[in-house]
Amino acid sequence: MAIIRNAMEDIKRYICGEATDAAKKEDALRALSLFECPKLEENTALQAVVGFDEKNAPQFWDMTEGNLLATCMTGAAMNYMGCTTALLSLILRFAKEEFQYYLFTDDLAPNYLRENGLCAGCASAWAEGREEYFRSLEKLFDELNYRTALSETELEKQPFLLAVFGNACCFRGDQEIERFRAMFSLLFRQGKRLRIACMMMTTRFEYEFLYHRYQNTFSCFVIGATYPETAKELLQNNVPEWLVADQRMNTFLFQNSEKRVQIQTYHLPLGIGLR
Repeated sequence: MAIIRNAMEDIKRYICGEATDAAKKEDALRALSLFECPKLEENTALQAVVGFDEKNAPQFWDMTEGNLLATCMTGAAMNYMGCTTALLSLILRFAKEEFQYYLFTDDLAPNYLRENGLCAGCASAWAEGREEYFRSLEKLFDELNYRTALSETELEKQPFLLAVFGNACCFRGDQEIERFRAMFSLLFRQGKRLRIACMMMTTRFEYEFLYHRYQNTFSCFVIGATYPETAKELLQNNVPEWLVADQRMNTFLFQNSEKRVQIQTYHLPLGIGLR
């Protein structure tokens, strides 16, 4: 599967047309160029790129196998830009009929990701308010309920869905969110069958109720500079010193059942370029 060239050119034009300084545009375009590599172009599976290793080889998250948690301390915009690399790798490879996504963040996500034709619904709790956020959740709930009534054959004809949440913990303790308990249960307990995956982005790991309630559904982790307690809980052992001592803005660890590798996510330069 080749990169969708018109999508690549559209993203380049968007970055070049943004009202930001030349250095930031150059950083974004340099990061974008990493997607033009054989390993990505030849990958026809429903796998998202979470970052690139030291040799600039893309590292993939298989969305059909389990959910992804991406976490770090504040300062790296993980809560609203952390999905940029993953979503771009999918926008560049799949048509709307094959893949769509829902985007729920606390702060305002990059405009390109919100306005892209593959975005089925989005809301920012701080920018658009709680009610708009809840209306978007209801739209996702309607889609999940629709899919539960479909046969396996009919489900295969539906586009694969990705639900992205950034700092969903901002609603912890609110009675309003309880009306979505059934939706979250359906999303996390039957997501694989319904052809939907979840990406949780958080700078408040200890409060992230969705992860802690459904952590057995997560198979992959992207972990940036964080607190020792968080690193130990997620990695169990062999915690790199830099992970709890340095503030490396783009450097993260990617871990799944098979490997642990240090990666560059580039979500900041790409996110800034797509604002």
